[in-house]
Amino acid sequence: MSDFPSLNSLRVFDVAARHLSFKLTADELHLTPTAVSHQIRNLEAWLGVTLFSRQVRQVALTESGIRLAKVTRASLHAIGQTLQELKGQSQGLVIRCTSSFAALWLLPRMAEMQTLLPDTPIEIRSGEQLEPSLSVSTLAIRFGLVANQAQPVTHEHFNLYGTASQLARFEAGQDCPIFLPRWKNTSLPAAPWQTFCQQLASSTDHISLTYFDQELFAIQQAQAGLGLVFSGQTLIKGAAQLKPLADGKPVGSGLGYYLQGHVPNGISPVLSWLTQALA
Repeated sequence: MSDFPSLNSLRVFDVAARHLSFKLTADELHLTPTAVSHQIRNLEAWLGVTLFSRQVRQVALTESGIRLAKVTRASLHAIGQTLQELKGQSQGLVIRCTSSFAALWLLPRMAEMQTLLPDTPIEIRSGEQLEPSLSVSTLAIRFGLVANQAQPVTHEHFNLYGTASQLARFEAGQDCPIFLPRWKNTSLPAAPWQTFCQQLASSTDHISLTYFDQELFAIQQAQAGLGLVFSGQTLIKGAAQLKPLADGKPVGSGLGYYLQGHVPNGISPVLSWLTQALA
C-alpha cells in the first residue's frame, strides 16, 4: 500500500462531502455516479475506515468523514489559491486605481516601480469604479473614507495650491478662480472647503468656485495658471510647479487612499515603496 492515497480520490471526496450526493458530485466533476462511488470506496479501502453512511438516494458523513472533510477542504483551497497566485505572477501585476491617481501620481513613477519587480510586467487600469476581479495578481488602490479600512495608505489633508502669480493675486485680494473636485461617488463627503475658509486670515469674497468631477482636471487648470486648486497632498506631488498658499493651514478630510481586497503575494517590494512614497 502506498503512503498516500490518490489525489483524485481526495478531490472526489471533497466534492462529495460538500454535496452529500454522489450524483451531484458526478455532475460537477463530469463523471458517472459509479465512478464517484468507485473513487470513494478506494479511498475508504486505503484508509480502512468508512467515510460515508449510504442510505437510499442520499449519503451522510461518518465521524471519520467529517474529520477528513475539514482537512481536505482547507488543504485543497490552499493548493488552489497558491496555483492561482503562481499563475498570476507569470501573467504580471495589474494595478487598479482612479484615473487621477494613475495620471498624476502612479504613471510618473512607473519606471521606478518597475525596477522593483524587473521580471513582472505591470499594467495600470484606471477607473472610478472598482471592477470585480478574480485575478489574484490585481492590486486595488482606492480613494474614499479610510477610518474603517483595513489597509489605509494615506490620510488626505487639503490646501490651496497654485502658481506663484496666482497665489499673489489671491493674497492681494484680486479676482481668483478656485477649482475644486466633486467626487463621482456621491456617498463620499465633499472636500473640506468650508472648513478651510474658516481658518483663513484673508477674505474669500473675491473668489469664484468651479467644480470638476476629476481632480486631474482641476489640477491641470491650476497648472495652466488659470486659478488655484483645492486639493489633497497626494495628487499635488505630481504638479511640482504648484505651491501651497502661505497663510493656509492644511485641513483633514477623513479621506485617503487605501488598498482594497486581496494583496497579491510576491509584491512586498512594491508595497513597501508605495507606502513610503505616499507617506
